[in-house]
Amino acid sequence: MDRATVNRVLRSLSEHAWENEIRWPHIQSWEANFTGEVYSEDEERLYALFALTRFMYFGRQAILEMLKSLYRDHFRSPLIQRARRNHNNTKDWGILEAAFKQELAATKFLGVGNPAESGAHLLYRFRQVNRLSKELFSDISTEFVSRVVGINGVATVQLERRHAQINRYVFFDDLVGSGTQASIYLADQLKKIRQANANIDLRFMCLFATTAGLQKLNTTPLFAGNAVALFELDSTYHCLTLNSRHFKNPPSWFDIGKMTKIASHYGAALQPQLPLGYKNGQLLLGFSHNTPDNTLPIFWDEGALRPWQAVFKRFDKIY
Repeated sequence: MDRATVNRVLRSLSEHAWENEIRWPHIQSWEANFTGEVYSEDEERLYALFALTRFMYFGRQAILEMLKSLYRDHFRSPLIQRARRNHNNTKDWGILEAAFKQELAATKFLGVGNPAESGAHLLYRFRQVNRLSKELFSDISTEFVSRVVGINGVATVQLERRHAQINRYVFFDDLVGSGTQASIYLADQLKKIRQANANIDLRFMCLFATTAGLQKLNTTPLFAGNAVALFELDSTYHCLTLNSRHFKNPPSWFDIGKMTKIASHYGAALQPQLPLGYKNGQLLLGFSHNTPDNTLPIFWDEGALRPWQAVFKRFDKIY
């Protein structure tokens, strides 16, 4: 794949796969960031643009379709299947639909983290595309109340349900990288909820999760096997490893070692604490609503430490 072919692929991606949200002038501005500090300017730019052809970008329409699939495949269908088992494998759709509606009425969907963060933001679209009542959506402070109880003579804070008819809480996020963020937000709260509410059903669902992050969420202190992702990102999605699926069967001139040096050099100048993404994430992944910090910073950094044009913008959190 020579430079002309790389350009042709990127123009096609811009027009068709990226829904024109990333246009050619935008790509040219990003390419100009690479100024020959590691290899020649031409070589660095060829590597950068080739990496861009392997970037997984999900535009607005793709995200909406994934939200439909997540609800259908990981919430509705399992409950319908359970209703069939509970009714002697009936195929009577009236019975199954009534049973599902009963289960849905006992459910609340909750965003992970602050209401202004990406997970909670996507719940709005999740509700719309799946035609769900807004009464099914809430947050922890609305659904639970703190009580101090004595356990073995020790004062302990627990979170009791405000609504006894709700017994299933589904936590929602767009992406789980290392699993650290979700753990920080939820570990203590889940413990307090379980202490006060025996047999409560706590679940987690997301669009994307790394294998390591999903394993962490499925440990007993968190969701104990009830965390699911529409797409699981295994180790082959770490783009700078030898078994990277992003750079499988590359052109003859491509060298993964050179790609790593270019990404590491500029990444360290942009984000000294995470030159290859948060927790060394090494993802090539972005969404229309945001780009996760697990992705290589050379794609999303906006130049706080040195002049830099992002190609897939990240809306960073301000704490």
